[in-house]
Amino acid sequence: MREQIRTVLRWPLYSPRRLVAVLVAVVVLLCVINSVNNSSPKKPTADAKPSPAAPAPSSPAPSSSPPAAPSASPDLGVAVDVSKAFVSSWASHDKKADWLKALKPLCTERLAAKLSTTDPSRIEAKKVRGARVTDTGGGALTSAAVETDAGPVTVGLVWTGVHWLVRDIEPGAQAAR
Repeated sequence: MREQIRTVLRWPLYSPRRLVAVLVAVVVLLCVINSVNNSSPKKPTADAKPSPAAPAPSSPAPSSSPPAAPSASPDLGVAVDVSKAFVSSWASHDKKADWLKALKPLCTERLAAKLSTTDPSRIEAKKVRGARVTDTGGGALTSAAVETDAGPVTVGLVWTGVHWLVRDIEPGAQAAR
């Protein structure tokens, strides 16, 4: 048995030509395996799954919940809709508890934690006038410029594999075209 293993291991080292041929075959095999793994549909990770309470049916406006229909690839039109809905809720000047409740389904947990220290009465914007995608960021990340009555707001979004979530917001910042 040991002799057979030695023979198999010595075979590629017998000549430089065989060694190169074996290395090329290994690289090709790894590339094929990688492409097969990348082409299979991916399931969202535990971090990417929305919480059961994410589509809040009791939210104040129907546009303030993320899109319900999951898709395999991110739709930038939906990203614009989510950014407009988020900024509309952000500019609503509701009581803080209601304000946070409306924003949480539309943003990441990290942003929700940051927003918990924000006083909604200090937000100058009251009305959304329009929005557009400004940076596609390579698929899973994008930015949108949302025009409000108090000026532009840049919204950063992340694709979770199920829907878009707002990951950051910069009032007064104008994203590049």
